[in-house]
Amino acid sequence: MSIQLDDMRAAFVRVLVRRDEDPSTEMWRRARLFAELSILRWLQLNAPELPVPRVLAFDGLNDMLITTLMPGLDAAHAYTGLDALVKERSITSWARVSVLMFRLPAPQRRFGTIEDTLVHANFYLSTSPEHIFEINENASLLSFFESAISSRRARSAKINNAREQEILSQRLDRLLEGLRPLVPPVEETTYMSRLNLTHCDLRRPNKILLDETSGEVLDSPFYRRFAVSKSKMVSFYLEPRAERNRLCDLYEQTVKHLDEEYYICLIQGTRLRDALAWIENSARDSDGYGMERWTEEHLFQTDADHRCA
Repeated sequence: MSIQLDDMRAAFVRVLVRRDEDPSTEMWRRARLFAELSILRWLQLNAPELPVPRVLAFDGLNDMLITTLMPGLDAAHAYTGLDALVKERSITSWARVSVLMFRLPAPQRRFGTIEDTLVHANFYLSTSPEHIFEINENASLLSFFESAISSRRARSAKINNAREQEILSQRLDRLLEGLRPLVPPVEETTYMSRLNLTHCDLRRPNKILLDETSGEVLDSPFYRRFAVSKSKMVSFYLEPRAERNRLCDLYEQTVKHLDEEYYICLIQGTRLRDALAWIENSARDSDGYGMERWTEEHLFQTDADHRCA
């Protein structure tokens, strides 16, 4: 909820309400809050120019975080009222923020989360409790995908039909087979293999706040649902449905001009990012049929348009 402070500044209060839920879900919710606190503190020290909230107070006993309130309208709603020129401005603004995040000297010690005394275990927290899994801090990119797939297999236990479980397992094996050739170039290239900050759920544009008039990005969402991942896994498109290809072209041209290495990660990392999305997509693709179609087209065919996956 939003509040107004004595000095007339607007602030945002986030409190985790205790619920009657399983321990893993409660752990995930608290870990997300503590991780958000950790990254905001880290960004305040290392990237004061980045548009993110500032931590005003934190009460660990009551799981309450108070930050400054960021202005703007989420992109999912803002885009409907923007003209073509302002849409373009929002894309170039997002490109600048993305390159800035890419160049931040993220801690290289842990794959998964920023190190903090509040986050005791090294987990990939992802976008929901069911996607969480433990990962070694020295994990390779391949072992990261293997852990993600193992987590998906564990979730498949909810499928009552043994044959469907077997088919899903085979589809996951096929996806991992297609990923294996993509991993060595990442591990062998320094700027692709270094750890960067990423957001786990940028496929929905409501995560980004824009100025309703200028289209400028006012709030970088990387502090929410963030993770520490390989550079090739952390380049994203801001994807409004209308004029998608034209704006994606503009985004690519902009980031290429700003940072050639980010551009390479953006283009070459598309299939890795999409593969992770399919692995995590157990709710809408429980049997892995959609994942199988994507795997065959984008991992075993050379003429697919990977950007439009």
